Amino acid sequence: MHFASFLFGLLLFQLGYVKDITAVVLDANTRQPIPYATIQYGTNKGVITNDEGRFSLIDKNDEVDSITVSSLGYGSVTIQVNDINEETIYLASSNIELKNVFLTNKNLSPQEIVEKVRENVKSNYNFDLTHKKFFFRESDVNHIRRFDLLVDKSTFPEIDQNLMSRISENIPKYNDSYKEVLGDFYGNYEKQKIQVIKAANLHNPQSTAGLTELTDKLERILKDNIKEDSFLKIKTGILGVKMDAKELELGKENEQKVVKEKTEEEKEKARQDSQKNLKNSTNSKVQKLLKNMFWNEEITLDIFQKSNKYKFQVDGYTQMGNDIVYVISFEPKRSADFKGKMYVNTLDYGVHRIDYVNMKPLKKFRLLGISTADDVYRGKMIFSRNAETGKYNPSYIERETGESFGIDRPLTIIEKNKNVAGRSKQNELDMDIKINVGQVNKLQMVIYENSAIGDNDYAAQKAAEPFEYKSFKVYNPEFWSGYNIIEPNAAIKAFTSVEESSLLK
Repeated sequence: MHFASFLFGLLLFQLGYVKDITAVVLDANTRQPIPYATIQYGTNKGVITNDEGRFSLIDKNDEVDSITVSSLGYGSVTIQVNDINEETIYLASSNIELKNVFLTNKNLSPQEIVEKVRENVKSNYNFDLTHKKFFFRESDVNHIRRFDLLVDKSTFPEIDQNLMSRISENIPKYNDSYKEVLGDFYGNYEKQKIQVIKAANLHNPQSTAGLTELTDKLERILKDNIKEDSFLKIKTGILGVKMDAKELELGKENEQKVVKEKTEEEKEKARQDSQKNLKNSTNSKVQKLLKNMFWNEEITLDIFQKSNKYKFQVDGYTQMGNDIVYVISFEPKRSADFKGKMYVNTLDYGVHRIDYVNMKPLKKFRLLGISTADDVYRGKMIFSRNAETGKYNPSYIERETGESFGIDRPLTIIEKNKNVAGRSKQNELDMDIKINVGQVNKLQMVIYENSAIGDNDYAAQKAAEPFEYKSFKVYNPEFWSGYNIIEPNAAIKAFTSVEESSLLK
């Protein structure tokens, strides 16, 4: 054996062998991706495909011999790792044959099935203390759908539709950012201790250099054309304010002063604060996800708490592993908010999965040309059933919330001067402001491993140690190398901050 080969082998032995299994799971008939399929690689250990059907599994120390791929409505497939020669795994739709042991249940009404789900929550779901390894991703997307400044009349020099159109064009219309956290979870649905192992922040600061230049020009035009003894009357609808030349100048000086006060020390402190805030935010949002399980009272998703407001229908039956499950759709029959589907085990009435989406805004407000609406509330909960204990544990939780904000109002700016003989009105700008903005926040939590712990184990968990934290302006595929996470989708892989993309042009 050559010395180099010996040295390489020794390094592999010392560092541990890491094998990366990457594939996409497709429907064998339609060739379409199967999102949120389970890839089980050990007892109570598994990863999940993303919304594009893709997954990556990191096999440390060559411990994984085979994987079992399963999803609702498909037959399970067990594959030897050494036999995965291609990057595609196909699942075939399963044909359900109702067995005699199941026939006694098939005459239950949908409402009776839903009631049995509620009755069996305590016996079906694992409320004991556990240690879970998890990956958490938060996505924020802000989208300006419309930003129009429409000039009706202007006597101010240089303030015209051309300037307002250029301001509108320079408003950043789309902004996305992502936070990713790998950690350990200790506790149950009611109490948790979370320790962060590693975190990334794909930060997208708004690039407003061009906009600032144009708005500065607008202010400069107003300042240069307003006389010392004049004032501006700014009115939108029935609301109005007055501003003189000195106030306009003072506002600009204060803005410049704030910019000058920023130092390198403050930038470093801001980075440390960002890391601390990310950890605290993750703790809070993971707790909220777990406390908003479908069985809890007074949660937004009220299909079980206010079941009389919903119409339930058994659409058929499908398979989850060795279990036969009801496919139950629901929609509002009164003033309810959600529609979706749930998949309920026919033997123990445990819910394997719930998908839901709101049918109408949960809240909305409109007054004097200003409107807001909580118009996005959707998600899914997926549970895996432990074959030994029969208990269900969460394997994937997703929730998206969003709101829209709109302005449709007139704006008038009038320069007035009482000392000018003949007319007090010097200049006037009349325009309409039409703005519509939407923002969506998406939380995803994947749980890879579950193991029971006792009260003493839980009490022994101390405050988390410092963790690795990086902030990126461009998606970095190497940061999570060697770790199991939910595979990023195309949008995340294509992430480049507005600031960075302007430098690449």
